[in-house]
Amino acid sequence: MSAGVQPGAADVWSALDRRAVTAWTDFEATREAETDREEFTESIHRAGWSHAYPPQFLSPEAAEEVATVGVRLSELISGFPNRVFGDDLGAWVAYLGVPAEDAALMCEALASPRLARVAKAFMRPDLVVTDEGLKLVELNVATSLGGLSTCAPYTKATLVSAYARFLAARGLRVEAPDTSRLWLEVFGGLTERHSDGPLHVFEATANPADLDSGRRFFVDMVRSAGHEVSCGLVHDLELTDSGVFFEGRRIDAVFTAYTWHETRRHVPPTLTRRLMELDTARKVDFIGAPAAALYDNKANLALLFDEAYRHLLDDEERALVELHVPETFRLREETLDRAVAAREQILCKPASAYGGKDMTYGFTLDDTAWRAMLTGYLREPGERYVLQYRVPPALVDLPGANPPTREVVLAPLVFGGRFAGTFLRQALPRAESAVNASNGAETAGVLTVSAERA
Repeated sequence: MSAGVQPGAADVWSALDRRAVTAWTDFEATREAETDREEFTESIHRAGWSHAYPPQFLSPEAAEEVATVGVRLSELISGFPNRVFGDDLGAWVAYLGVPAEDAALMCEALASPRLARVAKAFMRPDLVVTDEGLKLVELNVATSLGGLSTCAPYTKATLVSAYARFLAARGLRVEAPDTSRLWLEVFGGLTERHSDGPLHVFEATANPADLDSGRRFFVDMVRSAGHEVSCGLVHDLELTDSGVFFEGRRIDAVFTAYTWHETRRHVPPTLTRRLMELDTARKVDFIGAPAAALYDNKANLALLFDEAYRHLLDDEERALVELHVPETFRLREETLDRAVAAREQILCKPASAYGGKDMTYGFTLDDTAWRAMLTGYLREPGERYVLQYRVPPALVDLPGANPPTREVVLAPLVFGGRFAGTFLRQALPRAESAVNASNGAETAGVLTVSAERA
């Protein structure tokens, strides 16, 4: 996907559908456009989030490329550790440098066939749009994936917008994957009723300060499948030999709406282990065991570039990695000099963090400060770090954005190995910031248009 650099319909981002670009130019000139913006923004409002308007429509070819690359990279990166280490989980966690107490919990989870199946059910690669094409910067593997609570509501808001009616009048139909349906299908395959009545799902949070504004959508989505939903702190669950209860009612499935970082900070290992044991005993379905954190670890990307394991990639996979994955290596004593020598070309980030947290760009420090920071990271007992060669985002022009020049990340959702829609983030160019909602990026779902049949 190449980038346009000048404003105007002729030079906007080349991945966009030109039919929609032309339609937006005409619609923007009408009296309806500003009212539509206000109604769209109000209908999708979530506290702390900024949603992009107008909706951007990718060409069918560009949308298919994102979906295909996203699924292929998710499968390769999440499956490659098994090629390297087989069933030797100890060797894998040693390579990743996971602290012993964390590794024990993760390995116990992966040793359960059920929990191992859940571990890779929900994935999202983040693909930065660059002048050299789509570049993966990380693979997110977790139940609490960002994007789920954006794609479906965003598509719904677009379908009922005045802009969509304007497109329809020109014979263009708005289309997008049914993200909610695909999520519910995968979730349904991981759960079963353990008592009479509808499946009772408990959406668990870990941090008492967590006021996730996406919860309304999640609850509505789960209820749309005929399930019952309760929400609360995971600490509020009553764990007994006969099952899991909340406020006196039996829970069939515990879904964790928190990250591994929150697990480490707020959830005692004994509580997590007890939920795992009850899952194994078939007393509850634990959707969110810590096994996913091993797949979510950014040091897995370093495996793809480790010369000891490159022979395990076939020619097609090597080409896929070369085209879409920036070189990544672990921060270790033996790589410290390399990291200092390449300071201006690389960035450093925690292997288990998310949302662009605690990332440092080498060019922002001098050699002395950079080496001192990395040396300090090597001594940290609870976190490991990776170094990755920077992939500067392309500067693309988006119709209707003000100002129009943006950086874009496309994040395809992969549920149960299937493409389930693409989460889009766009932000004003910033030299040192990741394109994340936590850093002020606008979010959206990726849409396409197709010609209405006569």
